Amino acid sequence: MTGVYLYGIASASERIDVEAPGVGGPDTAVRRVVHGELAALVSEVEIGPLTAARDLRAHWRVLEEAASSATVLPVRFGTILENDDALVAEFMAPRHDRLVAQLAELSGKVQLNVKCFYDEDKLLRNVVRGSPAIARLNERVRGKPEAATYYERIQLGELVAGEVEQTRVRDAALVMERLEPLAVAARNEAPNTSDSAVNAAFLVERAKLDEFSAAVTALTSEVEDRMRLRYIGPLPPYSFAEEETAAWA
Repeated sequence: MTGVYLYGIASASERIDVEAPGVGGPDTAVRRVVHGELAALVSEVEIGPLTAARDLRAHWRVLEEAASSATVLPVRFGTILENDDALVAEFMAPRHDRLVAQLAELSGKVQLNVKCFYDEDKLLRNVVRGSPAIARLNERVRGKPEAATYYERIQLGELVAGEVEQTRVRDAALVMERLEPLAVAARNEAPNTSDSAVNAAFLVERAKLDEFSAAVTALTSEVEDRMRLRYIGPLPPYSFAEEETAAWA
């Protein structure tokens, strides 16, 4: 039994041809379903459990290829409807005017992600070197039994954690200071790994992509002595699409 797998929503006036195979296998073709001013990007899929890693990559590839030339509102991975009629009746028609308005608001804009990562050993060395209190306490417990320096080690850990967090705050502020003025909107998410320094998303006008990329290149040179920077995009506006599409499943 097959269903209709939904990737995202675009304007019906934008012609989008996606060559990347869709969810379900290398021969899965992506097509459009038009309703009013909206076009849904869909493909046929066997109803049943998805292969998470493979199909998630296919989901992203379809959206990213579509977003390279058009404004696309991404829909949550794993969204499947019974058929085209159900897609229109259950998803597109009830949200039509709100989605049209959101597409107009995001038209001509893409998401760019900037992620920065620390070398943790280097970060800790810099923290110890930059704080006389931490350096003194670190020297006091060095080479001594853990039991005999239990409370000092707890204090040392708390001081180091505090300094690391302050370093993250300063580095995140630097990234936002350099890049946010070039964006329409920006979001900086909380770090999700111990080596994560910055996890920021920027909504940028396509016309300013070169300017934004040049600023990222300059920032990379500025922070390369303490952070490794990853620059990802252009992407669909995952972080800036409203819940009309992102949270529907």
